[in-house]
Amino acid sequence: MSYLEIFVEVAIALALILAVCQIVGSLAKFISQPRVVGEMIAGVLLGPTLFGKLFPDLYTMVFPPEVMPFLFVIANIGLSIYMFIVGTEINLSLFNKKLLKDAGVISAGAVIVPFICGFFTMILFNDLLNTYDLTPFGFTIFMGTAFAITAFPMLARILQESQIIQTRIGGLAMVSASIQDVVSWILLGLVTALAVGDNFYSVVFMIVGATALVLFLFYVINPLLAYWFKRQGVQQLDNSIFSVVLFLLIGCAVFTDYLGLYSVFGGFMLGLAMPRQKHLLLGISLRIKDITVVLFLPVFFAFSGLNTDLAILTEAGIIGPALIILLFAFASKLLPLFGLMKLQGYTYKDSFSIASLMNSRGLMELIIANIGLMYGLIDYSLYAILVLVAIVTTLSAMPLYNLSQKVKK
Repeated sequence: MSYLEIFVEVAIALALILAVCQIVGSLAKFISQPRVVGEMIAGVLLGPTLFGKLFPDLYTMVFPPEVMPFLFVIANIGLSIYMFIVGTEINLSLFNKKLLKDAGVISAGAVIVPFICGFFTMILFNDLLNTYDLTPFGFTIFMGTAFAITAFPMLARILQESQIIQTRIGGLAMVSASIQDVVSWILLGLVTALAVGDNFYSVVFMIVGATALVLFLFYVINPLLAYWFKRQGVQQLDNSIFSVVLFLLIGCAVFTDYLGLYSVFGGFMLGLAMPRQKHLLLGISLRIKDITVVLFLPVFFAFSGLNTDLAILTEAGIIGPALIILLFAFASKLLPLFGLMKLQGYTYKDSFSIASLMNSRGLMELIIANIGLMYGLIDYSLYAILVLVAIVTTLSAMPLYNLSQKVKK
């Protein structure tokens, strides 16, 4: 196959992905759901769950095996950039002592309870779903991470649209979600390293390498970028700084992938370490956020959907575990968040509203599922279950939040 033929096939696949994601995303907004919910569903519809079953010949023609590596590259570059953006949008100034104390208590429960549910998942379904023979510890941590993760970008967007992101309750939600996601990513990185590492030394290498990267980003790159931007003497981002940021982003993604931590970790950590200078972050966001959200993320949703056949859930022995895991996903976030916020003195309304929003897994769950599949931690059955968890918890977030607004106090 010539380069031109490959280009045409990839272009056709991208065009279909963009069209379907835009249509389904618009329909989601029409029913008062975030656009990202529609795009997630569109990705599944484009895969063997629907498109592949209704039009198998056309499906094979639009998404031939030769196209998949290119979609994978586009999706993972986009994910690294998106997680970088997520990292830059975490407002570190919110991390004061009082807020950190409240958020720490809430986050502890919202992390510990999911891992308890992960333990029970291992006890109940280890033989059925742990087909790649992860250790009981590894399978428990993986499932606990899948239960503990929060769709941080979606939470931030809803809080902004509701104009409560600058309030105490909004700040508490953002800080708590940040803590939960950072802890979850670290634990997932540990499980990945333990699973793919050939020996003990490879795990030590991953931990040492990741620690060195974090220290380098925060104590070398951060002050250098801050000094360089300040020395420019202008309140805008020029191409030289922007190119260096992109170089660092690609370098961090490649390095963390080499460590066995997956490329998104590198993007996320670089975003966290970026100098919190308004014009610098705004300039970066203006240049890359739209293309990432409009093009790269839909490709990731589609790539995830192409690996997902929800019909597998109807197989004997799978639908029951899927429903129980879905129940664990709801109970492990909603109950501890609501209860701990009430114990902290928050109203029923605030407790229920924040618990409802933070129960959404969204894109983050899909990333975890893809990491598990890529590194041979899970099979396609558990992958499909996690995709279902991502869709259902995200779909339910806004209805539950709207219901919480009807609570008087």
